[in-house]
Amino acid sequence: MKRIVPALLALFCSLSLAAQDVHFSQFWASPLTLNPALTGMTPCTYRAAINYRNQWASVVGPSSFQTYGLSFDAGLFKGRFNGSMLGIGGHFYNDRAGDGILQNLTAQFSLAYHQALGSDRHYLSLGFQGGMVQKRLDADRFIFEDMIDANGVIPGATTADVLANNNFTNFDVNAGIHWVSNFTDNFTMYAGAALYHIGEPTETFKGAGGNVLNRRYVGHGGMKIGFNEKAVLLPSVLYMTQTEFSNSELLAGASLGLPIGEESTFYFGGYYRNQDAIIAAVGFDFKNVQFGMSYDVTMSDLGAVANNQGGIELSLLYFGCLQTTSRPKRVVDCPRF
Repeated sequence: MKRIVPALLALFCSLSLAAQDVHFSQFWASPLTLNPALTGMTPCTYRAAINYRNQWASVVGPSSFQTYGLSFDAGLFKGRFNGSMLGIGGHFYNDRAGDGILQNLTAQFSLAYHQALGSDRHYLSLGFQGGMVQKRLDADRFIFEDMIDANGVIPGATTADVLANNNFTNFDVNAGIHWVSNFTDNFTMYAGAALYHIGEPTETFKGAGGNVLNRRYVGHGGMKIGFNEKAVLLPSVLYMTQTEFSNSELLAGASLGLPIGEESTFYFGGYYRNQDAIIAAVGFDFKNVQFGMSYDVTMSDLGAVANNQGGIELSLLYFGCLQTTSRPKRVVDCPRF
């Protein structure tokens, strides 16, 4: 079947990691898409997060690539099992390429167990995630070759060339492991690994055959280094790879936090995604609210086309702390930015 598709889809295939999975530059602000083992690993009782990313608007205008994410997770039974606890949660995201030409709608449930290692300052966590993934293609926006003549696109033309399916739904399973240790009040280390698309589901719009969604391997880690409550340094790194034919993604950098008053902290930092972009990030904590904003400056070959502009990203997190009269609240000190 021969057809002419928008350049938008070709661009999408060239930019996404293996042309399959979404990713956030502020990976620390989307814990349930980073590693299922982070479910419930919050400094309070529960955590709610909203993430938004808009990419390549300078290239394709209104038909840019937009990702919306929502998540909620909570740590249960803190303090009842010698510091160990259970994490539950779920996340939802909608990835829209080309003003909805291609959509990826994902809804998954997460479960994690956090084993205290000697005390509630050190944890080893194991998490699992599963749910539905639906991908939809709006073929009515395609231009097929039988809709074109010597003068260009024929006004009002329709095509006899159609897809067997314009959407499909798969069940997907992910898993991860994570370690965090608060050695002192001013020094924390953490590291994790995750495996996505364990069952390697098949994707197709053609009705037969299809593309196998390869497993995605994730590794991440970082530190929190405090300087006598005057500042905090947060270096972190993320590595992802999906197929032997795709470019692996390595993102590394650091943010510096400066206290503003007794209940807020201002953060700023820089990160580098290998052979792709430089990322500037700012954010702040105020009481139980965390806000972040980042901007990608494209450094790859597409930089000339995009005027070295990439994507803007926003994140908003709320940490809810529930206290009971029967037991004191336990706080898991994990990096929040």
